[in-house]
Amino acid sequence: MSLKIYEIALGGLLHDIGKFMQRAGLEKKYPEIKNNFDEFCPTPFSYLHGAYTAYFIEKFIPDGLLDKSELYNAARHHKNPYGDIYKEADQISAGMDRYEDEAEDKGYKDVCLHSIFDIIELQYLIKEEGEEYKSRWVYKVVSESTENYPFIPKEHEKCAGEDVYYCLWESFSNEVNSIKHIRSIKTYFNELFWLIQKYTSYMPSATNVFPDISLFDHLKTTSAIASCLFLYNEEPAKKGGSEFILYGGDISGIQNYIFKISRVQGIGNIAKRLRGRSFYISLLSEVLARYIIREVGLTQANINFCGGGNFEILLPNTQSVDEFLRKFEREINQWLMETFHGELGFVCAHLKLSKNELKTAYSKKRNELSELLQISKLKKFHSIIEKSVWQEDTDFHKEACHSCQLNAVPKGERFCKLCIQDKKIGELLPRADYIIFSEKKLFNDSIEFGPFGYVMLLKEEQLYGIDIVNADYDFDIYSVKSLPENSTDKIKAKFHISQTVPLALKEMELDTEEDEEGDKRVSKGQILSFSTLADMSTGDKRIGILKMDVDNLGFIFSLGLDESGKRESKNVSRSISRLANLSRLFYLFFSTYVDDICKKVFKKWQANPDNTWPYRYDVSNIFYIIFSGGDDLIIVGPWDQIIELAWEIYQRFRRFTCYNPNITLSAGIYICKPKYPISYAVNKAEEALEQSKSKGKNRITVMGETMVWDEEPAESKIYQESVKKYYRTFIKNEIKSEKIFIKGEANPVFIDTLTFRELKEFADELDGFLRNKNLSHR
Repeated sequence: MSLKIYEIALGGLLHDIGKFMQRAGLEKKYPEIKNNFDEFCPTPFSYLHGAYTAYFIEKFIPDGLLDKSELYNAARHHKNPYGDIYKEADQISAGMDRYEDEAEDKGYKDVCLHSIFDIIELQYLIKEEGEEYKSRWVYKVVSESTENYPFIPKEHEKCAGEDVYYCLWESFSNEVNSIKHIRSIKTYFNELFWLIQKYTSYMPSATNVFPDISLFDHLKTTSAIASCLFLYNEEPAKKGGSEFILYGGDISGIQNYIFKISRVQGIGNIAKRLRGRSFYISLLSEVLARYIIREVGLTQANINFCGGGNFEILLPNTQSVDEFLRKFEREINQWLMETFHGELGFVCAHLKLSKNELKTAYSKKRNELSELLQISKLKKFHSIIEKSVWQEDTDFHKEACHSCQLNAVPKGERFCKLCIQDKKIGELLPRADYIIFSEKKLFNDSIEFGPFGYVMLLKEEQLYGIDIVNADYDFDIYSVKSLPENSTDKIKAKFHISQTVPLALKEMELDTEEDEEGDKRVSKGQILSFSTLADMSTGDKRIGILKMDVDNLGFIFSLGLDESGKRESKNVSRSISRLANLSRLFYLFFSTYVDDICKKVFKKWQANPDNTWPYRYDVSNIFYIIFSGGDDLIIVGPWDQIIELAWEIYQRFRRFTCYNPNITLSAGIYICKPKYPISYAVNKAEEALEQSKSKGKNRITVMGETMVWDEEPAESKIYQESVKKYYRTFIKNEIKSEKIFIKGEANPVFIDTLTFRELKEFADELDGFLRNKNLSHR
């Protein structure tokens, strides 16, 4: 990738970083910032953050790494003429033309970032027609953390302000200074990208408009757009005035492939190989997305979303990119066919967008892309079938792998290369400190993804063999450890790997771990079997498989952000930066917060005085996250604790999404014996989830019974005051049609909370009737 692209991408990433500094009042610490006003601000009294950005570039970006003139050009984007790529990228990202300076409002430093979840509208209305949003849920201005849930601040409660920004700035600047020694532009960009995400994800991008876009999401999307505009302008062959390509990819067959591993003999090996295989598949979409941006010549800022086996990337509309995408589709499907024999497939679609469409119709185009992907799924593998590049393995001197029954192995061997790799990954994961994505193989234990790259899981001591500072080959390195603020770790960038897996913390003997040879020993760091998880249960010794996903996710993205409300301008509600914010938050919950929730339920289980399992302090966890990302999850654990976990995840998710009644979770749980084939058990959990969806969503199905979630905290009633009054009539009609009925006292646990809240709020005349009753929805 050319150095120029990194200069452009870094310019976009830093173009508004001065807002952080201005809100921290750094002109008091660095009075020389005022010397930049004339050069970087339209007037000495407007858009002053440009001068702060220039000062950041001068003092904090290392000399000699790249030509800073491009960065300074980005800093003065408010002063630059129309046609400047940073000015255009800034406006496209925001979905609007900018005319006002936030500093004109003297209280701008005290404005908090509002949660975007607070304004999602589907069947439940959050505002009256033509009114402003009554958003009350905000974030504290802090660094990225699983503790920073949105909240409703009490009167005089402070969650922002100059002193808050200043304290955060001190930590941020210290960490930025600690990476100055890096001389690899790619590594430096990735490190700085992560630090900006860490420190600016919970501060508003703009405070003179409705503040629900984070500064990070605005900086990231501006970087991506500016990079595309630069490459588009450089390409001689231009097509039809559309500057961008929106590209989507989807890996199909993931669940079926992961659970084919259940056929292997030896229970202990199942857990270890299952862990390795699910991790490998979760990385596949990440590797492919990184391969595309590497080959096209872009940065990670251009990956709009990646998780759950699919991704979306913003690309420039050039002839070379168009040719590459056609070639890539053939190559990936050929490799998948040769490696996985049709179990996994890749479908993709893309469409072209003009600057105006990206600014005003991104959500609409995203929906069109989704429809194209659905059509592509009906033509899976067409790219290699048409070209006749698929060849069947006809070597009759081989037999099927004993584990997956998929790949052929020489007679006398038990496991194929992929299953051996799955087991190895399962062993490396619990001890990994770092992860590397590379185009080259750097270690013998590298995880191979065909021609698309390698992934390495390294311990601390292995990192000393890599020249991170001066490396000229193409790799991305991340820490997988939890790093505190002001961490002295040499790698700042963080890549989340779920560490929720039950490991033995010491050597011990367990009857439930007995293998085919009668060995009951468990070594330190070993993944415990499903039989051991079942033994941790209270009562019957069984496991539970939990499957959950977000209800109406497609509608949330396509319709949830109102286009006609009284906002900054028409269509701005569905701008690329706002939808990037929404995508990132969903990803954050399932990839990070779920781990934290599992840990807390586990600690509660450990501390329970009625817990009689003798080894409860000798294990790392009781839950096994098979998959959690995008908008869904699959988790295995002791059956009684899986039910507890489902409820805890639901409660945390509702809190995370501001108790908005339009954003809910459905769940399915299947309870079985530990040696029941895991593939069948997961299918049963899937059936339970579908039953929850078919009976109205926002429900949980256990043992064939579908129930609504229990009543929510009182603070969730914040929405009641803005739901339209016609719901009173709706409730009465529901009662007349006998869709609501009184449950018997024998099963009073689960209550239809939405109906219950609506009845209490909008049908006051029924209070006496309902006072001592429990309600449920058929």
